[in-house]
Amino acid sequence: MFHFSPLAKKRWRSFRRIRRAWWSLIGLGAIFVFCMLADVVCPCDPRAVVDTATLEKYRTPVIERTYDIKTVRYNLGANGEIWDYEGPKDVNESDYNITRTPKEGYTRVFMQPKAPPTVTEKVLEPPEISFPFRPCKEHPFGIDAGGRDVYARVIHGMRIALLFGLVLAFWAMFIGLVIGAAEGYFGGATDMLCQRFTEIWSAVPFLYVMIFIGSTMGRSFTILLVCYGIFNWIAVSYYMRAEFLRLRVRTFVEAAKCQGFSAARIIFSHILPNAMTPLITLFPFLLMGAIGSLAALDFLGFGLPPMTPSCGELMNQAQQFRWAWWLILFPALALFVVMFLTVLVGEGLRDAFDPRQKSKLE
Repeated sequence: MFHFSPLAKKRWRSFRRIRRAWWSLIGLGAIFVFCMLADVVCPCDPRAVVDTATLEKYRTPVIERTYDIKTVRYNLGANGEIWDYEGPKDVNESDYNITRTPKEGYTRVFMQPKAPPTVTEKVLEPPEISFPFRPCKEHPFGIDAGGRDVYARVIHGMRIALLFGLVLAFWAMFIGLVIGAAEGYFGGATDMLCQRFTEIWSAVPFLYVMIFIGSTMGRSFTILLVCYGIFNWIAVSYYMRAEFLRLRVRTFVEAAKCQGFSAARIIFSHILPNAMTPLITLFPFLLMGAIGSLAALDFLGFGLPPMTPSCGELMNQAQQFRWAWWLILFPALALFVVMFLTVLVGEGLRDAFDPRQKSKLE
């Protein structure tokens, strides 16, 4: 049976009063459910290439307009001779607006017709359908460079990113909890050895490891998750170590030791329920960091396989086709909304579990 201290219960009650965090949590949950139902809400397969025949009705003919402006330009010498004449011959000066600009030794004359210019229109053949293609009725988010629906790829990509972030966050919390609890509760040689190992492991360059493993073992969801998970627990272990060091000298822990309880029971039944603050407050930020890291790796080309839907891969295409605004707008907007709501939830949890008493200066 878990034993919560009065302070932990008070912190949970304080979280109820933060409405902004609750609404953000509800919105984040709705986005998660919507992305989990991507196969239902997306009419197109994210890997299927759109048939160009369905886009024929959006081929509009190109009208080429030619404006015939019969202007006259020449330079008039000091003796009245005409130099460098450009324009039609035998014109009626009453039909023109004449501008004379005196220069050194000559006068520059510009004659512009008063009548509007003659417009000649020529209908050209409509251009062939090419990808990426602009948003239309059947594809409201447009089509990417590979001929695939951007809406389907954004929704499926966010589903993969959310699953990746959740699994990675829980994995980092579990590993960080185990290592931090061992360091903080036992102390001594165990603490020293684990701390030296953590410091050495944190100095290993993560991106180089990802490039090396990706070039030797290929790219997949599982490999990326394992490689990122072996580095993502370090911050959690530091916080959990500090919490266990603080709580192991409390009275209720000493009482449990006097009753002869085992170390595992004391850790998981007495100390852990009162040391959940770092895990709860860090979880939204771990989730946000995992989603952003996956998008960044996909953007750089070291993430998921090429055909896998990803917002980072769409933004990488936008680098090549800068005129295709839909390739950067919708993936970036989806990432912004999810990460913004996650930050609001994390801020609310951090404010609710802040042990410092708030005061107002009147």
